[in-house]
Amino acid sequence: MSERTWEKYGAATGIAFGLLLVVAIFVAPPPPHIDASGQKILTYFTDHRRAVEVAGVFGVFSALAAVLFVAHLRHIFDRVENGIEGLSTVIYAAGIVTVVAASLSGMLQTTLAFTTAQPGDLIDGGVARALYDLTYVGNGVTFMFAALFLGAIAVGMVRGEVATAGLGWFAAIVAAGCLVSGVALLTVSSYSATWSVIPLASILGMAAWSIVAGATMIARPEAEAVATHRSLIAASH
Repeated sequence: MSERTWEKYGAATGIAFGLLLVVAIFVAPPPPHIDASGQKILTYFTDHRRAVEVAGVFGVFSALAAVLFVAHLRHIFDRVENGIEGLSTVIYAAGIVTVVAASLSGMLQTTLAFTTAQPGDLIDGGVARALYDLTYVGNGVTFMFAALFLGAIAVGMVRGEVATAGLGWFAAIVAAGCLVSGVALLTVSSYSATWSVIPLASILGMAAWSIVAGATMIARPEAEAVATHRSLIAASH
């Protein structure tokens, strides 16, 4: 298999990640507000248990695609950097941590759905409230690392390491939204329409960026464009 073909497969995982993420977000009805009562949270997960479980499955598939896409991005950044491992290492580490944090938050939501179907009143309103808060905190951490991941990509792309400057600026905008979302989810414990819209817009922005980035890299594999790019870190002599 040629490097060009292998890169197309890697880029395609970005498209898969974006599409699967959108499905995972919308397959279940909107969850209760952060300050909803424990009983309302329990009712939501009881009434929509199957939908939440399906969302969890799509979430795991999106996480698998994300790992492959992060590995692909590390590969192409590392090649331009000639093995110096500057931005490529940051992108890889931040990307993997983002996937892990998002997966843990998804596991908490799926656990809430599971417990509502267990016999013997395994979960009550207080436990539901605590687990639900943990999902918000986990999402906040996820957004913070996503901001680092996209921010590092933005620096490399805008400065000419990989792909196009336009794609880099797109990543920078989404990174800013993720940073604001992360701070909000870690500090705001009461419902606000603004603080609900910004995280949703940010995660959809990430999905859109991944789809556009994957399509761009399929149309123009870095194996063909590497000669036109330059590393931000010069090798020492």
